[in-house]
Amino acid sequence: MIAAVLLAFQVAAAPAMQGSDAAPVRLPSSSAHRTVVVDAGHGGPDNGMTGPIGARWKIYEKNITLQVAKKLATALRQRGLRVVMTRTTDTLIALSDRGRIANDHHADLFVSIHVNAANPAWKDPGAARGFETYFLAEAKTEDAKRVEQMENASVRFETDVSASKGDPLNFIMNDMAQNEHLRESSELADFIQQHLGAIEPGPSRGVKQAGFRVLVTAYMPAVLVEIGFGTNPADARFITNPARQKEIAGSIADATVEYLDHYQRRLGVSTP
Repeated sequence: MIAAVLLAFQVAAAPAMQGSDAAPVRLPSSSAHRTVVVDAGHGGPDNGMTGPIGARWKIYEKNITLQVAKKLATALRQRGLRVVMTRTTDTLIALSDRGRIANDHHADLFVSIHVNAANPAWKDPGAARGFETYFLAEAKTEDAKRVEQMENASVRFETDVSASKGDPLNFIMNDMAQNEHLRESSELADFIQQHLGAIEPGPSRGVKQAGFRVLVTAYMPAVLVEIGFGTNPADARFITNPARQKEIAGSIADATVEYLDHYQRRLGVSTP
């Protein structure tokens, strides 16, 4: 009964929602104009994680994500895709605005780059390492909830949060829009994990799901990639090495192209 009411309300209200924050209808881009939005996590006063544990040298997540994101943008363009970056300098972008940038550019995909950090309460936090890719859904494990809380904590740096202010209608529409892309987001995450597994020294921690604020407002397949544990010295060296960053970017780019080709074949759309 509730679903029927929501559907009827959506149809009736659709004309009035044009130009609002409600989820737009997303049609597949033509094969010649595929757009990917690349998001470098954190930035500005938000350093993100700091590591590695027990080392005399320090890394900051915001720097690594920007370096990898720039290389990913280059790799995607070399593969014939149109790319938009949410940030290209050390600046703070509101979490909710990052997805909206993707919507404004009618993006086909949204990829957010991050660096993981171990829980200090773990038995040997410095030993934790590996890579994992998330899509937006309710967290199913305590570890996924940990990563969700860690990444969503960036909202504390925002002085003017432009996210939906508890509007029930926006909440309903956002939830419906995201559910539409759950399968595609999960498949994209799986492609990324497979490709990263060929070059990453650490273990694959698999495809996971969590409620990331940065993905909520992106109305297209969207994923968040934790490229390694910055708290682990070996992972930290790998993800800060420019040559390795290029490998990470190339792997994610290859996975993105493979996913888009697979998706378009499923729709019966010719690929470039």
